[in-house]
Amino acid sequence: MARPIATVEVPGSSANLGSGFDCFAVALSLKLRADLYPGEEAGIAVVARGEGSAEAEADGERNPLITAFREGLRAAGGWGGGSGSWRIEVSSMVPSTRGLGSSAAAIVAGLLLGASVGRQTPDAAELLALAAWLEGHPDNVAAALYGGFTLAVSGRQQVGGPSAVTLRRFRVPDDWIPVVFIPHRQSRTADMRAALPARLPHADAAAQAARSALLTTAILTSDATLLHEAMDDRIHQPYRLPHLPGSAALIEAAYQSGAAGACLSGAGPAVLAICDSPISAHAVEKAWNAWASEAADRPGMATRLRFDTAGAKLSPAVDRS
Repeated sequence: MARPIATVEVPGSSANLGSGFDCFAVALSLKLRADLYPGEEAGIAVVARGEGSAEAEADGERNPLITAFREGLRAAGGWGGGSGSWRIEVSSMVPSTRGLGSSAAAIVAGLLLGASVGRQTPDAAELLALAAWLEGHPDNVAAALYGGFTLAVSGRQQVGGPSAVTLRRFRVPDDWIPVVFIPHRQSRTADMRAALPARLPHADAAAQAARSALLTTAILTSDATLLHEAMDDRIHQPYRLPHLPGSAALIEAAYQSGAAGACLSGAGPAVLAICDSPISAHAVEKAWNAWASEAADRPGMATRLRFDTAGAKLSPAVDRS
């Protein structure tokens, strides 16, 4: 079997974490792997299998991995052999369009593979800015690139191009355990964005700022007792949950089962619970699976994961000079 030119593994992620809308995220142990091979004809072909295969095999400009590969190659000064021909084989555990960072993982994978075969190596800050520009917001891509809990804030938008991203990465508290409910149904991020109001009450904005600061404190101090209040979102969950049947019930069931915090994962419909003991993690997983089995209109599965602390891992490209 031919050896790949380069290989990358990228974690899925959960963004927002309640009050950290569009800036906080955490990497999860769900992984996307992509192998880069020489192609048989000019251009970029993608062959995908697994949970995110439909998204990874989307045509043309709708394919985030192909778009990101081109941007990574461009940022690295192109390839010395011309435009090139490439085949990318993708195997993904990250469910698409569920709020678990599937598009961010594809973008990061494409960028890193493209940059790995260019003539120069873009710096980390440039790659993060490119990833945030391609994704439209920096939260998921920051966690996918760096692992752990991340806080990523985009600077003033440049016309037609990426802006610098201010990034801080936080250590994952040793006792914290993620449990995720992954519905079979999907939701498009664009639709969930459309559900958000153009204006917010001042009181909600003030409450959100306070809770986002509390979320930072909870992570920095490993204080899980702060998570319930810190994840009490005011600016996106109240507007999205009515469009996501069952997600609000899952959040409530998580708290009743002992979760320290619970929220929509990204734009949903997946739900994330953070537990501070194996006992509570098991209780949440059991309660969620029992809830799903009670009625035929609740298809989905709860699963206990791990927080990913390594981020994207790229195997060095083979020298093709």
